[in-house]
Amino acid sequence: MTDIDQKLETLYDLLIDNSELLEAELKDLITNPNKIKDTNKFASLLSELHNSAFINPLLSTISISSKDDVWLPDFLYAVINLLEESSENEAFDVPENLIENLQVWILENKGELSWKAVILLKLCQSDSTEEIFLKKLEERDDFFLTYVECVSGLLKYDKDKYFPLLVQIANDETRNGHLREFCTENILKYS
Repeated sequence: MTDIDQKLETLYDLLIDNSELLEAELKDLITNPNKIKDTNKFASLLSELHNSAFINPLLSTISISSKDDVWLPDFLYAVINLLEESSENEAFDVPENLIENLQVWILENKGELSWKAVILLKLCQSDSTEEIFLKKLEERDDFFLTYVECVSGLLKYDKDKYFPLLVQIANDETRNGHLREFCTENILKYS
């Protein structure tokens, strides 16, 4: 048997003959992330499998995590990709503490964690999302994509209500140039 034939046989065995077992084992790993040696590869695998069955376990594990968990950014990446690919009609559970954790990660942190937390909060659509995004936009010292996602999330909720904010940010010379450019593009888009 050639190398490629062996790989195909293994893939068929995992993805076809034993797909339910594979899904169960991956869900178990999601709930026990410390068992995973390379969470970056694991998160990429989950994303590439395009299986929305992993969304709820990921959200559950994220909801009980700490900002210091080394696997957290990778799990955020995976769940964001799966949520963005899922149908709007697919239901998922927002676990207790998830929104509170996201709020803390957004408002008390900077960089990748804050950015990914904003994206996930935008996808979860909590009652407090708008307030959290507006509070984050009062800052000036985080990664510009974090602010882009906040603006994008506000526009998703009510573009007419937040159009004046777009104009304000676009004209604010104390803001990051990329953020101002994003706002200007959206002003043109929604005008």
